[in-house]
Amino acid sequence: MEQAEALRLASITRRGAVLLGRLVEADGFAGRLVRVVTHAHDDHLGGLSSSVRRALFVAATPTTFRFLEILGRSVPEHKRLPLPYEQPVSVKEETITLHEARHIAGSAQVEVEGPKYRVGYTGDFKMPGTEPMRGLDVLVIDATYGSPASQRRWGEWDALAALLELVEEGLRRGTVYIYGFNGKLQEVMVELRLRGVTAPFAADPRTIQLARVASEFYSVNVEPLIGYDSMVDGEPVVVFAHTNRFRSMRRRPGVHIRLTGMELRGIVVRVSENVFNVSFSDHASFKEVIEYVEEAKPGLVIVDAYRGREARFTAKYIERRLGIPALALP
Repeated sequence: MEQAEALRLASITRRGAVLLGRLVEADGFAGRLVRVVTHAHDDHLGGLSSSVRRALFVAATPTTFRFLEILGRSVPEHKRLPLPYEQPVSVKEETITLHEARHIAGSAQVEVEGPKYRVGYTGDFKMPGTEPMRGLDVLVIDATYGSPASQRRWGEWDALAALLELVEEGLRRGTVYIYGFNGKLQEVMVELRLRGVTAPFAADPRTIQLARVASEFYSVNVEPLIGYDSMVDGEPVVVFAHTNRFRSMRRRPGVHIRLTGMELRGIVVRVSENVFNVSFSDHASFKEVIEYVEEAKPGLVIVDAYRGREARFTAKYIERRLGIPALALP
């Protein structure tokens, strides 16, 4: 397929909408017939209210719709198109299928198949746990970490082991505070429960609601979940809070842990006596992005430069290393 034709079938607008096929917009508004929400993070919800007004349907996984409702971004029932993974739906001449993406609960990749083309968009993802969409004419890929300079030198399991050690040590002294984004917090709750942490998890009502939805998604019981007002002084508890609450809560007695994939100095970095950064991310590393493309073998790669850093470097690297045509948009 000629590149000009390929770019008519997949592109990214200056407002971050990923255009797929003739009918679909994903993670941004462009006035198309169908809007897909890959997951419930703010940078993928741009123009959602406009899409609700203009689109025939808004498609997402059932879990993502539940997250959106809790976050106050609900889509009216008559506009919802809940799509479980691997359940294709046809809209006019195109078929839309959502595939699982390992990022937060309910995250999805999007594949659109037309009469003579197949195009797809990864959304945010990490590996292992995200099966590449193979043989697409065009692949639109997230590259949040877009160069070797942002490559973590350790694996996710190393970060989880270090986090577990910090949490267990902190609980012996009292309260542990963990800060992160919605979705990541719930994933960490699940991982800690799987690794034997039994102390109560405390959070605000919204974070607790999200945790119960994620608990169903991962099939892992994260109870007991309690509100801040149920905490008892001196009893071991793990407090989960959105990352933007760190400044207001950091002086409270206890161990404070920030989850951030931007920490590249080490797996765990001690910031002050009781404050630590743990290098834990829900995005693919640079190496994982390249591995995905190498396995997928698309005809053309479009690297998301609206959300990703150094996307143009990623595109050049893909062309030179893998011999697959690639460009960064917008």
